[in-house]
Amino acid sequence: MNSFDTSIINFFNQFSHHSWALDNIFAFLASNNLVKGGAFTIVIWWLWFKADGNQEEVRKHIIAIIISCFVAVLLARTLALLLPYRGRPMHEAILNFVLPYGMDPSDLIKWSSFPSDHAVLFYTLSTGFLIISKKLGIFAFIYTTLFIALPRIYLGIHYPTDILCGGLIGLVIGYIANQNFVMEKISKPVLKWNEKTPSLFYALFFLITYQIADLFDNSRSFVSFGIKLLKNIF
Repeated sequence: MNSFDTSIINFFNQFSHHSWALDNIFAFLASNNLVKGGAFTIVIWWLWFKADGNQEEVRKHIIAIIISCFVAVLLARTLALLLPYRGRPMHEAILNFVLPYGMDPSDLIKWSSFPSDHAVLFYTLSTGFLIISKKLGIFAFIYTTLFIALPRIYLGIHYPTDILCGGLIGLVIGYIANQNFVMEKISKPVLKWNEKTPSLFYALFFLITYQIADLFDNSRSFVSFGIKLLKNIF
C-alpha cells in the first residue's frame, strides 16, 4: 500500500454509496463487454474495410494490433500469477472501503489485481490506433481512461498503480508490434492467406475479434475447463 494509491482510492470512495444511479453507472461500465471490447472491435472492422489509398498499410497495422492483444492478455495473466498476490481495494480492510451499489464483495476475491489486464489490453489497442490515426488514437486513450480505467478505480477493483503499470505494458506492446520490422513479418503471411482463402480468413477473423469484444472471457473459460478435464483424466 502506498500513499499515491491510498489518496486516489479514498478520494473517489468518498462519493460511493451516496447515489444509486452513479454507482450503478460505473458498475455497468465495468461489467458490460459491449461498452468495452465491443466498441474497439467495431473500430477494428471499420478500419479494415475503410476505403482509402492507404488500406493495405492499415490492414497490416490491424493484424499487428490483433496479435499484440493476444500477447498483452497472455503477459498480463502471467504477471498476475507470477508476481506476489495483491488484493483488490474493495477487499482491503485497512482502507475501510465503502462498497458502491451494484458491487458484490465476493467479486474477483481470488484474482490478483496487479497489473490490470483491462489496462494492458485496451492501452495496447489504443496505441495501435494512435499509430494508424492520431485523432482516433487520442480518442481511444480518452475513452479507455474514462470508461474503462476510471470505473475500475471507483469500484475498488483496481488501484491506480495497477492501471498505470498495465497501461505502460500496453503502450510498449502496442508500440513494438506496430513497428515496421515487426509488423511486416507478422502481417505478410496473414494477408497472403486472406487472398488465397478469404472465406476461411474472415470466419476466423470474426471469431478472433469476437474474443476481443468478449475480453477473452470465453477463451479463458475454455482453457480452464480443458486443464481441469485433463487433470481429472490423468
